[in-house]
Amino acid sequence: MNSDVTPSPGVRVVVTAHDEEGTSIVHSDRIHQPFIPFGLGGSSFSIFDTRSSVPVNNQDEPQDLQNTIPRPEPAGVMFCIANMAPHYRSLMHRTSSLDYCAVLSGEIVLGLDGGEERTIKAGEMVVQQGVNHVWHNRTDEVCRIAFVMVGAEKVKLPNGQELGETLIENSSDAC
Repeated sequence: MNSDVTPSPGVRVVVTAHDEEGTSIVHSDRIHQPFIPFGLGGSSFSIFDTRSSVPVNNQDEPQDLQNTIPRPEPAGVMFCIANMAPHYRSLMHRTSSLDYCAVLSGEIVLGLDGGEERTIKAGEMVVQQGVNHVWHNRTDEVCRIAFVMVGAEKVKLPNGQELGETLIENSSDAC
C-alpha cells in the first residue's frame, strides 16, 4: 500500500510573463514542494498561484504560498492540487468559494452533509458551490485532485441566513 501523499520529488511549475518590450518569457521554472499539514497519512497541498481579485493583473508577481491550506481571497482565485492518502478522510468543511475540481489520478468519494455521496474517478470533474463536504479516499492509492478556487459570495438561504466557512470535526455519519 502506498500511503505517501507527497508528490516525488515535487511538482514542476512554469510561470510565464513579459519582458520590458512585451516579449513572452519564462518568469520562473521550479519544483514546488508540497505542504503536508496533516502528516504523510493525510493530505498534502501545492498552491501554484493565487490572485486577490478578478480580473487579475498579469503583471503582478506570483505569491509564494508553499505552507498554506488553500483558501482564495473573497474576490480572488487560486490554482492548486491536493493529494489524498489512501484510506484518508478529511473533516467535513465548507469554503466560501466556487471550486472547480478535476481528479487527475485515483478516485475519491465526495460526501455531503445531507448524506449523499458520489465517487469521482480520474478524468471526472466536480463543480462545488460552497457546500459542506468531505473527501474520502477509500482506495489503496493516492488520489490527486486539481482545484481552481474562485472567491464567492456566501450562500444566502431564503430566511436570510448566510452560510460561511465551516470545519466540522464530528461528521462521521455523513460519509
